[in-house]
Amino acid sequence: MFIFPLYADKVLFMRPVTKEIEKSDAIKIVRYLESILGSRFNSVSYKEVPKGKLVKLSKCGMKTECWYDNASDEDFQYALLSLISMNEDEEITIRFVFINIEYEEILDDSSKTYDYIDSVNEKEIYRQLRKTTSSVFDEIKSGTGSRKSAKRDSRKSRSYSRDSDYEEDEDNEISARKEKAAQAEEERRRREEERRAKLEEERRQRELEIEKRREEEDRRRKELERKKRIEEERKRREEEAERERLEKERERREEEKRREQESKKQTLMDNAEKLARARELVLEMCSQGKYNAAIKAIVKVSEIKCECEEDAKVLALKTQLLNFNKMRDKILEGVKLLDYSLILDNLEAAKALDEYIVPGGTEFSKRIDKIEAVGYMAKGRDMEKKDNYILANEAFEKCADLDSEKTECREWLDSKDKLVKRIYDKASVMKSFNPTKAKELLRSILKLVTADNEHYKKAEADLQKMEY
Repeated sequence: MFIFPLYADKVLFMRPVTKEIEKSDAIKIVRYLESILGSRFNSVSYKEVPKGKLVKLSKCGMKTECWYDNASDEDFQYALLSLISMNEDEEITIRFVFINIEYEEILDDSSKTYDYIDSVNEKEIYRQLRKTTSSVFDEIKSGTGSRKSAKRDSRKSRSYSRDSDYEEDEDNEISARKEKAAQAEEERRRREEERRAKLEEERRQRELEIEKRREEEDRRRKELERKKRIEEERKRREEEAERERLEKERERREEEKRREQESKKQTLMDNAEKLARARELVLEMCSQGKYNAAIKAIVKVSEIKCECEEDAKVLALKTQLLNFNKMRDKILEGVKLLDYSLILDNLEAAKALDEYIVPGGTEFSKRIDKIEAVGYMAKGRDMEKKDNYILANEAFEKCADLDSEKTECREWLDSKDKLVKRIYDKASVMKSFNPTKAKELLRSILKLVTADNEHYKKAEADLQKMEY
């Protein structure tokens, strides 16, 4: 806050106190004020005012009584207080408070906000000061001080006049006070009598009201007691009726619960019989090889619950059928694609599950050998393509053992001489550029045919030459 008192036709500058503003910006604004007040108003620096007086005036702030008490006899009549601050948006606010010391009133309290520091200039500040001091501008502007001097002289003369007439006024005042005191005493006695009469009347009225209230309270008390007895009797009857209703409700719920339990028990017993019959039907479907129908039936039946041992049996049968069906699907897919892995990897587990579900096995178990033969035939063909003739031979032999009707396997075994010749010719070609593979092929010939075979002897001789 900057405080600049303007005393009549003189302006006093106080040391500036800034609020959220850079020191350099504050100094810039103060210099504008000094220039304006120095050129447009009668002004004086705060350094020219006695320090003690300046300290007292700086504590007055906007208290007009304080200004009057400390400055009414000084050579000035007005005070101008200023506040300069900056907000977060760097907007500058300048506030002026203009005080008339003689009449103890604030003539103006207004603010103006500037968008930024560069928008604060001497011209804009003068306009703001001119608006703030507009009511007495002609009196305080530079060069006009005669009216103020006259006012000061008038105040001094009035002070001297009051001193000279003091004794006469005091005598008149004493007489007036005595007469006034007598009148007041008379008026006091009259009012006291009226007050006593009024109090007596009020007392009688209060006694009557008290008696009426007492009678009314007795009547209300009796009425309340009567209503209370009636209410208690009503509540007693309602409680008895409620107890009877609750007892009947309890008996009804117990009867419903008993019937519900009996119905549930009967339902569970019926469900147990349904589950047992359904499980036997599903097993019969399995024995006939109707696995898809059996699975659909067991899935639907598993939704029925009996809270007994049949629940676990049905669930176990459902799990077994689903697992078996997955394996059977893989095996049938393997037969379709001639993928020996799908067939041979799932065959044993499927057979075990099939025999577990239906003792002795179903139609699937009866044709398991033929399916397994297909798997070994597919394996033999795959091994032959990979030049693994030993495993191919083993696979075709198992195929022929499992299913004598598989002519493909028997024909492959019967044409082994031609196969051995092809293997030998292939090994002879590979001797020069892949001797390792050639040796592998020659060794397979030794395991495919007996020693009296022509190509057995040739393969054995070639191996001896290649190894030494």
